[in-house]
Amino acid sequence: MTDIMLPAPLWRRLAAATYDGLLLLGIWMVCLLVDTVVRDSLGTAREWHALRAFLFLIGLGFFGWFWTHGGQTLGMRAWRLKLRRVDGRALTWLNALTRYAVMLLCWGVALTPLVMQLPLYASRPGSSTIAALSVVVIAVTLVLMRLDARRRAPQDYVAQCEMIELPKP
Repeated sequence: MTDIMLPAPLWRRLAAATYDGLLLLGIWMVCLLVDTVVRDSLGTAREWHALRAFLFLIGLGFFGWFWTHGGQTLGMRAWRLKLRRVDGRALTWLNALTRYAVMLLCWGVALTPLVMQLPLYASRPGSSTIAALSVVVIAVTLVLMRLDARRRAPQDYVAQCEMIELPKP
């Protein structure tokens, strides 16, 4: 591998994910505010399934547009990371959709041990088992990422893409 094609280290990926997650959270908050204002002004009840689908599409639009137009979100630019297909070309919308859906699933598994500590779930039977299984899945995923020559996460592997670290300017 040349210097320009080094796989992105995990800590940079997590830093960029934190940055992008905060941006997406802000966008979602604005969307929820608009939804609440429109719903209250029309006097309609909240449709939770429609709202979840809407927020999913907003997130897909956010990440998908950046990934298909240059391969970098704002967080990835800040941490000098770039996403591309394994053949070096830019992601398609199908790659972006696949990566986004699997990414949400992975973050759901990663956050499950924390969610299971909430009082609502901690008292339920099996919550500690679910949290332990999530930790095992996370550990196996991290080991597999480390063993992969391209350091691909599950969302990268499934979407047939890779994240590389760009050289300093």
